[in-house]
Amino acid sequence: MPAQHHIDNDARLIITTWQGEAQDIDFIEALKKYQDDIQYHPDYINYNELVNLKEITNIKLTTNGLINIGKIASSTDHNEIGRKLAIVVGSNKAYFLARMYKVYRSLSQNSCKHISIFTKENEAIQWLQKST
Repeated sequence: MPAQHHIDNDARLIITTWQGEAQDIDFIEALKKYQDDIQYHPDYINYNELVNLKEITNIKLTTNGLINIGKIASSTDHNEIGRKLAIVVGSNKAYFLARMYKVYRSLSQNSCKHISIFTKENEAIQWLQKST
């Protein structure tokens, strides 16, 4: 699987780094596994998230894939918790797909996560550490 997760308990941050090629099914399978293994864990319910896509060599996402990923991801949002998701991209294509994901995810009825897109990881971390 092209996604690796790291939990920084001091920063209360879940960092996911993607490497290699990724397509719809990779994102969907990784997201479901992430939800089962990490996101549903009560110790991490208040943690913000950083997804780093800079090491992806090829992204093959369809519109339907982005819509499904947005629906799956927003199904674990908690309205009472103001969590953030920072997406770090390294190419115009990744930026465009991240923007589309942000829009499709926001259309889901459960969506309440604050999402921002960055080209530099340090800027993403600074944004995540600011209060909402």
